[in-house]
Amino acid sequence: MLKVKVKLKGKTEFTVSLPYTLIHAGGWIASSPLLWKFVNSTFIQKNVDENAKSFIPMSIERKEIRHLLKEIKRYRGLTIVEVKDKDGAEVVVRL
Repeated sequence: MLKVKVKLKGKTEFTVSLPYTLIHAGGWIASSPLLWKFVNSTFIQKNVDENAKSFIPMSIERKEIRHLLKEIKRYRGLTIVEVKDKDGAEVVVRL
């Protein structure tokens, strides 16, 4: 479970938990060929108008996402991001 904890100075802290099933569903949607077809067509139309050249991958393989999520589960408890602001705001992201 991915946990995001936000703590503001003088205010209560709150935690958002994101279960692995939602992460899997997001990975399934992100690797959808229909989504990538839409992204690429929109990106190409925008770049033709601006005459800019950039690279965007054609798609993401679902097998790769499955392997990535499998590896993430092995590192439970790992702190990915820990940020503290001068004002006392704090954000912590953990697996």
